[in-house]
Amino acid sequence: MKRSSVLYLFPCFMFCITAFSLNNNNNNNNHNHNNNDVHRTLLDRRKAIGQSMLGFGGGLLGLSDKTNAASKVDGTYTAYKIHSDASEKLDPYLEQISGELLRSKLTIGKSQSGGAVWLGEHHNSARDHQLQADIIRSYVTQQKRTSRSVAIGLEQVQVQFQPILDKYVNGQISEEDMLQGVQWNSRWTWPFEVYKPIFSLAREFKIPLIALNVNSEDLAMVERDGLPGLSKDLLKQYITDLPGFSKFISTTSFKEYVQYVITPSYQLHKEMGLLKRTMSGAELGEEMSFQKFFSGRMLWDESMATNALRWCTNNPGGVIFGLVGADHVKFDNGVPKRFDRISSSSLESVSVVLNPTVIDSRPSGSVKLMTDASSRSFQTPDRLTLQLRYVKDGSLERETGGVLPFADYILVSKEEVVV
Repeated sequence: MKRSSVLYLFPCFMFCITAFSLNNNNNNNNHNHNNNDVHRTLLDRRKAIGQSMLGFGGGLLGLSDKTNAASKVDGTYTAYKIHSDASEKLDPYLEQISGELLRSKLTIGKSQSGGAVWLGEHHNSARDHQLQADIIRSYVTQQKRTSRSVAIGLEQVQVQFQPILDKYVNGQISEEDMLQGVQWNSRWTWPFEVYKPIFSLAREFKIPLIALNVNSEDLAMVERDGLPGLSKDLLKQYITDLPGFSKFISTTSFKEYVQYVITPSYQLHKEMGLLKRTMSGAELGEEMSFQKFFSGRMLWDESMATNALRWCTNNPGGVIFGLVGADHVKFDNGVPKRFDRISSSSLESVSVVLNPTVIDSRPSGSVKLMTDASSRSFQTPDRLTLQLRYVKDGSLERETGGVLPFADYILVSKEEVVV
């Protein structure tokens, strides 16, 4: 299939996209979970957002003319490398690569220094979590001949519950006790059944499970009062490099990311009336402002990057597989770039999006405006945005400063998974 690269211009957005379709039956809208009243809003927000995206997806992946169609692929998935392009052509493309080559990219790192591999998931997708388990199992099996450490980082568990995860991996408590201990049904709410392959794998191979997420009590303070709502000591637990943090969010690269990824998400939350409570369910006196919404998102991403780096620092040469939502991985300036920043680029930070659909690469709430009803089925080809262009810092002529790739790699499962 010949690649089609087109430049679209929308208010606040300029992005280069490459057409391909994707066989992905991720129905991100099955949100029937148990939860308690304390964290009800967490579920309500996600459920409402998920329902607004109902029915969007892609068909079978069509390869560009630059794709190596002869590449061998892994038995359970097909891997693609995104080649971004910041030249005047703004002509990114996909290259199909073998599972063996992908594993070598995830294994070697920079001078054997290790780092993080971010596996961007759809939280209720059994396909995604089985694929995560397959990738990690393959890596662990390959690494048996070396002394390199490996861990699994979890967005799904808040940092205060790390001791519970340690006891579970070591066989000291049951799965049921672990779920109760981390308050899974109230703090995460997505069905545990789809995550079971990950947890079973960790217990089988004694792979450390690392809690990455910010405590909901701390997030609630930020959503209510902004970052100043946290004490200096508490803030430092999540943001270890305040000068670097401030510089990071002031670039035109990051501003483009905010306009494309975070601002539309805030607007969608606002339109759906989801900003009158914090994520932990606490009522707000007034609707949450964009600044506080933004601050909460920054704390969330920074927490995951910081806690992953802590593990890497304590395990030199080790690799942590971060299981986080695709929204935190896509377009570089989420968790992957934060990890790269706080590690001073001394460690590898690889971004992977699993089974992506058109929803993943467009601003929240915008797909219904850009596709007609016939393109919402999983059989109809849709267009995936492979990169975002941003303007050079200080440029008055709007010169291209660079591009933000959708991810380093895309992985597509070959088969459905039934839970």
